[in-house]
Amino acid sequence: MFADKSYLLLLILMPLLILFFYIAIKKRKDALNMLIANINLLSLSEVNLNAYKIKSILFLIGIFFIILALARPQYGNQNIKVVKESTEIVLALDVSKSMLAQDFNPNRLEKAKSIVLDIVTENPGEKIGVIVFSGDAMWQCPMTYDLQALKIFLEDVNVGVLPSGGTQVGNAIILACKALNTKLSKSKVMFLISDGEDHDSKINEAISIAKKVKLKIICVAIGSKEGSPIPVMDNAGKLKDYVRDSSGQVVVSKVNSELLQKIAQETGGKFFDASQKNISYDLVKTIKTLVKSNSEVDEINNKIDRFQIFVLAGLIFLIGALIYPVRRKR
Repeated sequence: MFADKSYLLLLILMPLLILFFYIAIKKRKDALNMLIANINLLSLSEVNLNAYKIKSILFLIGIFFIILALARPQYGNQNIKVVKESTEIVLALDVSKSMLAQDFNPNRLEKAKSIVLDIVTENPGEKIGVIVFSGDAMWQCPMTYDLQALKIFLEDVNVGVLPSGGTQVGNAIILACKALNTKLSKSKVMFLISDGEDHDSKINEAISIAKKVKLKIICVAIGSKEGSPIPVMDNAGKLKDYVRDSSGQVVVSKVNSELLQKIAQETGGKFFDASQKNISYDLVKTIKTLVKSNSEVDEINNKIDRFQIFVLAGLIFLIGALIYPVRRKR
């Protein structure tokens, strides 16, 4: 079989080359006949027309083998082990109602999704998974190398994908720790993207588990210190009201940077503020500096290239065509 069959189309040129050499040799013979009578050709001319035929044949055979070599003939199989060097990256995305606050345009959640999309797009070859969390946590996309699948899953992330309300950051951390490869020591990282609001979460327990499995948590704070009300939309997507507390007062959601800073510091991670201008660039740069681990070993069954034989044969015939003498020995 051939790996690059398109090069076999060049064989269409072979009849044209044959015709070209036939015409060239015929014209050479006609030119000699005009100068020397055919009966005296052998005795008066040193030119050997048969030699030109042989040179042409050698050249054509050489070109034929070179074309076959370009098409990369393959025969036999070989098993190749491919080691993937990558980082296990968990992207934990807060989908609680407070993420609908509009202190980012159009809201916190859309800003968070754009950051996650930048991380996914700029890190091909990494093993990435997406967790969404509010009062509970679940995998939106399991750990995968498939960037297109990740992007499709991200499109479906919205507030309300989880039935339980509130926000429990600890659940997302614990879920991530359970799924990551415990054999890896320096190649696990979690990006926790949230406004930091936390209701009755076992955050200290989650941090302890993260430290045991050596999971570094990089926290990205989404929201402003001044805070913003949480809109309530009707079925048509129009603003109906704002979330209110039991006394009827509008709830103002503020970012809890202190909690996120604590998580990052205690797990050996970093803290970022989403209001920074180069937030996506800084996050991608952080991933690039992480130590890679040989996390996956794949065995690939490949066909063995045999083009070398055809290249050698082609060169032998082409060199033969070049050095073959066209004059008779006296």
